[in-house]
Amino acid sequence: MTTVAEAVDRVTAVNAALARVLDPELDRPITDLGFVRSVSVGPDGSVEARLRLPTYFCAPNFAWLMVEDARRALAGLSWTGECTVVLEDHFASDEINHGVGCGKSFDEAFPGLADADRMAELRARFLRKGHLAAQSRLGKRLLEHGWTMRQLADAVLGDLPDHLTVTLRRRRTLLGLPANATAPLFTDDEGRVVPPMAMEPHLLRGRTAGVGIETNTEFCEGLLATRYGPGRGEEEAS
Repeated sequence: MTTVAEAVDRVTAVNAALARVLDPELDRPITDLGFVRSVSVGPDGSVEARLRLPTYFCAPNFAWLMVEDARRALAGLSWTGECTVVLEDHFASDEINHGVGCGKSFDEAFPGLADADRMAELRARFLRKGHLAAQSRLGKRLLEHGWTMRQLADAVLGDLPDHLTVTLRRRRTLLGLPANATAPLFTDDEGRVVPPMAMEPHLLRGRTAGVGIETNTEFCEGLLATRYGPGRGEEEAS
């Protein structure tokens, strides 16, 4: 029998797993964005997470990626039994919930809208954008502390504390790029080091990407608050 303490620990673990799931366009955890309405854990280890999005017409491919990633994250917990992720209040909720629950691919659930290769590229494209924006934020911070372009180009991940590089390492792992201590701190999309002469335009591209992400995030947060009220984060946990 599951004790109260064990139940609380399991809910905490569920929330931590969902915090690793990103909105592909906004490059932010769905937990931070308020997209997780509730989570519940049964005594048998079954888990259910209910998600909500800013509008009824959010792109079904983006919604699919979040629901699919959430289900995978929950299934990856060692103690879970049946894992269910339910997308609420979306025009394609039935297709997405059924398709992800049955282990289908997006193109099987939505024939003709996108094939598996296009979905994989969509995911990678937004991860690359988020990776670039994260580099720009870090570069700005280091330049403000007196670093030179040459120092940025010569630096490796291990030169900085883990808390400053955690976002870079997570994005690189998802992209299949080197994320160990000896990997370059600033890289292109293929993991190649950015040379000093190319560093400034590289950081500028990242800043542009970051502004776009921030603008879209503010817009979506406003839509979510209008739709469901000003509160963010989970409404229920059991």
